[in-house]
Amino acid sequence: MIKIKKYSDYNGPGEYIGRYNYYNKLKASPLKNPYTGPVNHKSNLRLVVKFKKYLESLPEDSIQWKEIRRLQQIYKVKRELVLICWCDPLPCHGEIIKSAILGEIHPSE
Repeated sequence: MIKIKKYSDYNGPGEYIGRYNYYNKLKASPLKNPYTGPVNHKSNLRLVVKFKKYLESLPEDSIQWKEIRRLQQIYKVKRELVLICWCDPLPCHGEIIKSAILGEIHPSE
């Protein structure tokens, strides 16, 4: 099972997939969403769609797909994985990452 948790509401183990955060001393993930916008449901949906297209446009040897392959290995061994971001309860690019880990989204050829 792959779950997506909100950083401010979750205190367990997981893989951070968000942007650099100075206040919480969080290093930017290679899987951060490069697109930004207002924080609301409609905007987040639009940003998730953009992130999916972006991820699918990247080659297998990109840093993003290397990170997805790393997460796939963790998931393969543990059969569970927690992705940590800031979006919950709004739509999150973590859903796209989850789909990529599960093999439903692929890099460009």
